[in-house]
Amino acid sequence: MLARVLAAAVVVAAVAAPASAQLSKDSKLLAPFKPVVAQATESTVRIKCNDKDTVLGTIVDADGYILTKLSELRGSVFVRLPDGSEYEATTVAAHKETDLALIKVDVKGLKAVKFADTKKLTRGIWVAASGPTSDPVSVGIVSVMTRELTGRDKEITNPNRGYLGIFPDDEKDGDGKLVGAKIKELSPGGAAEKGGLLADDIIVEMNGTKIVGQVTLRAYLETLRGGDSVAVKAKRKGETKDFKVILGSAPKDRGDIQNAMGSTLSGRRTGFPQVLQTDMVVEARDCGGPVVDLDGNVLGINIARAGRVETWVLPTEVIKPLLPQFKAGKFAPAKAVAEPPKPALPVAPAPRAKKS
Repeated sequence: MLARVLAAAVVVAAVAAPASAQLSKDSKLLAPFKPVVAQATESTVRIKCNDKDTVLGTIVDADGYILTKLSELRGSVFVRLPDGSEYEATTVAAHKETDLALIKVDVKGLKAVKFADTKKLTRGIWVAASGPTSDPVSVGIVSVMTRELTGRDKEITNPNRGYLGIFPDDEKDGDGKLVGAKIKELSPGGAAEKGGLLADDIIVEMNGTKIVGQVTLRAYLETLRGGDSVAVKAKRKGETKDFKVILGSAPKDRGDIQNAMGSTLSGRRTGFPQVLQTDMVVEARDCGGPVVDLDGNVLGINIARAGRVETWVLPTEVIKPLLPQFKAGKFAPAKAVAEPPKPALPVAPAPRAKKS
């Protein structure tokens, strides 16, 4: 009954509103969806990285486990709970294929989502994205059913990564083992050239992280953004030299510029195993939260703002099988193994004060 009433209200609002409002940001369209997202809102948190609002998270276990968007996590990570308190989080699992991270805060009794079966969904149904307040983040319809990505969308790329401005190659030692990433060519005026690097230099370390080839170089740049300062060690004619490089941003093509009109696209927005496509307009910083149907059933998690009116949802059939593996430590982040153990935290750490 509620679904029928909401559908009628939305149709009336959509007819009365201008065309641009039908891109899911008009208050008249959002208002009827407050009761729809009410339950999911209790399981939606704000993730802050380096003290900046970065992305949303979805509580999946009462004992402090939260799913969020892996590629947006960097630096110190804090979680703002629905009651306004903030806790530092640790990363339990990092799954590059889905761009999901499982993080944990030392809090009990949280409200976890219950994922619904999405196999019976039909194209054209209304959906809503919950946020950290009672208002929906966005509303829209399912425009394409769950599908596998193809072509360029199948490859994992992140246009928002730190841009060094070089064409790298693998450098091997006398035994055939990788010892660094060799600069074959530099982009004129790029970050590397401005930082003093030259063609044929071999990058062996960035910010203390060992670079053993072009794959590890690209993987490390994925964790950085334009404007970040990087300490680079490179070999030049057998001598190791130190450089300071201010990273740039990857040049955007015309398609990216057009798709980003009106808001910011997600950095990582390709390479997912399966997606449910909607026409919701969701800001990149508001991805990571639950998506529900008109009955409040959680269908999945917003994983990327992929286009001007295209937001991709990672469906529950992808998420649910991974959760037990995440908790079991199968996809523990590499840095959790490499770093020395940290001092034990208090059993009940004091939360940050609520902000007025």
